[in-house]
Amino acid sequence: MIDIKFSYNWNKKLDCHAFTTIRLYNPGKHFKGQSVRMLLNGNPIGEGLIHDVSTFYLSKINSFMAFIDTGYSVEETIGIIKKMYPKIDFTTTKMVMILIVKEEKKTADLFS
Repeated sequence: MIDIKFSYNWNKKLDCHAFTTIRLYNPGKHFKGQSVRMLLNGNPIGEGLIHDVSTFYLSKINSFMAFIDTGYSVEETIGIIKKMYPKIDFTTTKMVMILIVKEEKKTADLFS
């Protein structure tokens, strides 16, 4: 299991059963079936599985990816990512859009 850390709930996505996150690509961590624990400001908020991954270069981000992931335009999303990773050369570094599906709660858990 890996930790995926969030400092902000972009687009309120962490409230959803399934959501995306854009990260620097790490093939040893970011692959289908990988178990994840989500942390918001250091606090655990749930667990899930990586359902799918899609690699790309930052210059190829489109409005669909940007708005779904952050709720902002392509330009604003690129700015956010560059601020998160200020020392990265994005002309040579692959990014990944990760689709995470939270673990299902058992019906009995919903009523306890």
